[in-house]
Amino acid sequence: MRLPLLFRRENSAAAKAERQARLERAVTEGLRRLASVLEQAATLVEKQRLEREGYEQKKTFLERTDSTKR
Repeated sequence: MRLPLLFRRENSAAAKAERQARLERAVTEGLRRLASVLEQAATLVEKQRLEREGYEQKKTFLERTDSTKR
């Protein structure tokens, strides 16, 4: 088995277009995954911020304390 044949590339226009399309798909998928990770990180940071401000308990509502009725 000859190793140089294993790494040989086809240099036709169709092969170049296919390599470019494959690279663009990989970059697109990577950016989508990164966006998903960043969204999860933002959600976590927002959750921690809200917990520090006292909104950590679920099913708790703010109560109106003014005595004026409409």
